[in-house]
Amino acid sequence: MEKIKDAPVPEGEEPKSNAEIVEEVLKTEVNQSTFLRNVGLKSSSKNSGKGTVVVVAHARDLQQKLERSELQAEVMQEEMAAIKLKVEEKLHATRNLSCCARSLRNRKRS
Repeated sequence: MEKIKDAPVPEGEEPKSNAEIVEEVLKTEVNQSTFLRNVGLKSSSKNSGKGTVVVVAHARDLQQKLERSELQAEVMQEEMAAIKLKVEEKLHATRNLSCCARSLRNRKRS
C-alpha cells in the first residue's frame, strides 16, 4: 500500500484516495491470501471473483448479526431501566408502609 501511496502521480491526474488504494491492494492480495483460505472464506480455486463474493457475503452477515446484537442490547437496557424503576417504586412504597406501621404502633402504645 505504501508503494502505491508514495508512487508519483502522473500530470493531470488526481492522487488516489486511501479507499482506492485499499481496494486496489485487496484485488491483488485477496487472490494470494492463504489466510482467507485457511479460515474458510475463500476456496482454493483460482476463481477470485467467487472468493471475494464469499468474503463480502460473510462480512455482510457479520454486520447484520452485530446490528441485531446492538438492538437486543438496547432493548435489554430499556427493560433493565424499567425494572430498576419498578424496584425503586416498590422500595419507596415499602418504606412508606413501614413508616405507617411504626406510627400506628406508637399510637397504640400511647
